[in-house]
Amino acid sequence: MADETSARPLDEVDLWRSMAKNWKRLQHDAEKNLLRLDLNLAELRILRVLREQGSSPMNRFRAETMLSQPSITGLVDKLEERGLVERVRSREDRREVLIAITAKGNQTYSKGMDLHRQFVEKAFSALEAEEARSLVSLLKKLADASDAVVKAPEISGAQ
Repeated sequence: MADETSARPLDEVDLWRSMAKNWKRLQHDAEKNLLRLDLNLAELRILRVLREQGSSPMNRFRAETMLSQPSITGLVDKLEERGLVERVRSREDRREVLIAITAKGNQTYSKGMDLHRQFVEKAFSALEAEEARSLVSLLKKLADASDAVVKAPEISGAQ
């Protein structure tokens, strides 16, 4: 039986809504999976940055999490309460406060990444290798087109 959307002409807004809806489902399921460790994806990303790059100022997490600075502060506060990170003064500039991962944070990150990797592997096993490569290619193509639209002086039809 054919997909009901294949019978009607392509509507880009419907396509956008479908992508957003399905992405939200993937995100929700990934978050639900990490709840077993009392973690969420943004917290896991913060722990990853700290593990890979060492102590960092809080503003470094913005690009990684795509969250506002107040939201990041709240996440770091929660991670600190759980003993996964700590605030430390910079040795170069004592006025600067850095966030550092603790030994417990390293252990939690390792467990979290293992759990997340297993989830992602199982979810993506629904795709054949060629489908996965196509998905990556198509998403990059769409993101490149989106970047071009944003960089254009104006979007035609917008007033």
